[in-house]
Amino acid sequence: MSPVAPGESDELENGGGLAHLLPALALAETRRLMLHPLAITGLVLHLIGLAATEWAPRPAYSALTSDLVLPLGVPVFFAATLTASATRRAGTDELLAAVPAGRELRTAASCLAALGPFLLACAMQAVMVTVYAVAGVELERFPSVHEIGAGPLCVLGAGTLGVAVARWLPWPGASVLVMLALIAVNGVVEPLHSTLTMLGFYVEFARWGPPPYLEAVGFVSGSPAWHALYLLALSLGAGALAMTRDAARRGPWLGVGAVLVAIAALAATRQLP
Repeated sequence: MSPVAPGESDELENGGGLAHLLPALALAETRRLMLHPLAITGLVLHLIGLAATEWAPRPAYSALTSDLVLPLGVPVFFAATLTASATRRAGTDELLAAVPAGRELRTAASCLAALGPFLLACAMQAVMVTVYAVAGVELERFPSVHEIGAGPLCVLGAGTLGVAVARWLPWPGASVLVMLALIAVNGVVEPLHSTLTMLGFYVEFARWGPPPYLEAVGFVSGSPAWHALYLLALSLGAGALAMTRDAARRGPWLGVGAVLVAIAALAATRQLP
């Protein structure tokens, strides 16, 4: 890295060089995240699952709405945590503190890197929609754009939450405990189709008949549009949470986080039946 001119470090700390450095750092972090072995493994598992899908109404509907969450979202969460904490685990945080790209800038770049898996998930959903339309896949009803977008939004949230966990909970095993807690919460609300299902991050929008669960008998009550806003607010809120850990001025990020929490709370209530 080129030497820093006198006074330039202060300017960078105050955000003067942010616009110049952030895009390059974000692209580098995006490559690291998307090429992480866990992220690649998650993508491969998702593709294998799609290839093995029996195109009856249930698996076809789920493949277009919720199937991205577990095989891709969970590995992206752990990959984001590991990449965001790599310098700390390597013991090089003190060395990097002397370079222009300080910790705040690197945290911002790590949060922006979550857009990589999100955009990949969006592209995969677009391909799936095209395949369904061309092949005439049988469905009880075609999912709305909000239902289709739920999976990519969960992947986005997995990336930003992974960074927040790496910054706020820098202890071995913390990310595993956070994921187990999320799964536990989702396991509590998901079966309650008529009341709290939409509060989960993994939502089966269709309701299925008796085993082998291949025929839809209805759909979850609630608003998929508000659910999408709920997921988006939580995803961005996790990014704001990560930034409050390293920002030189926490006030603005606390304000952004408070607004996002309010939006998530409003969406949470409006999405319920």
